[in-house]
Amino acid sequence: MKLAAICCTYKRPQQLARLIGCFLAQDHPDRELVILDDAGQYDTQEGDGWRLVSIPERYPTLGDKRNAAMGLVSRDVDALAVWDDDDCYLPWALSACAAGLERQPWVRPSQILIAQDGALQRFQTFRPGRPDRKLFHAAWAFGRDCFRKIGGYAPIGSGEDQHLMTRLVMAGVCDCDPIDLGHEPYAVISWDHVPKGAAPKLSWMDAGAWGVLGRLPAPHVAGAIEPTLPDHFDYSNPLILPAVKPRPF
Repeated sequence: MKLAAICCTYKRPQQLARLIGCFLAQDHPDRELVILDDAGQYDTQEGDGWRLVSIPERYPTLGDKRNAAMGLVSRDVDALAVWDDDDCYLPWALSACAAGLERQPWVRPSQILIAQDGALQRFQTFRPGRPDRKLFHAAWAFGRDCFRKIGGYAPIGSGEDQHLMTRLVMAGVCDCDPIDLGHEPYAVISWDHVPKGAAPKLSWMDAGAWGVLGRLPAPHVAGAIEPTLPDHFDYSNPLILPAVKPRPF
């Protein structure tokens, strides 16, 4: 199964370099990474399995941008994994998604990870009493045919992830939890590692977030990106703490 990790980026060059490093460390052999930037911040470029397309004209909504990014994948891609530019993904991320997609057309894990004091703390992706919801869109994956069937993302600037979830559920799409299959959590959600001057995390902004981000200062045009790896925990041998805590909001 060939998976494409899809990333929409905007004025976060340091985090983007880290995300590409995470992709290069993936153990799933048949993969690609497609990155779409609409700040005109980079030269369009590519590396080992990854491609960055940078345009100067901003999309009207985040939903439009995500749909455009999905449309850039190679024709032989079977499934799509959502990656956010300010999060990290452990080496088994795409393998865990592939295992889940062999069983169901939609993957959404019940646990994600938060970096704390050099270790990774497990967190549930659902609110207590609502284990059916499984949020944290940045850890989802779905079959390409499934994505086409529901018509992609709605053209809205915020909440496009929950709108997509509603459409998947209404269409009767079944999901698989890789944690149930014995995989460790694979997505490290960044809450407090935003470099100075970078765009804030979209998840914490309200419905006007798309407009707020558009008013950030014009970015410096970067040349070739040099992939890196996370430096706020040991990526090569991460310590994953066993305790599971509910989401803090």
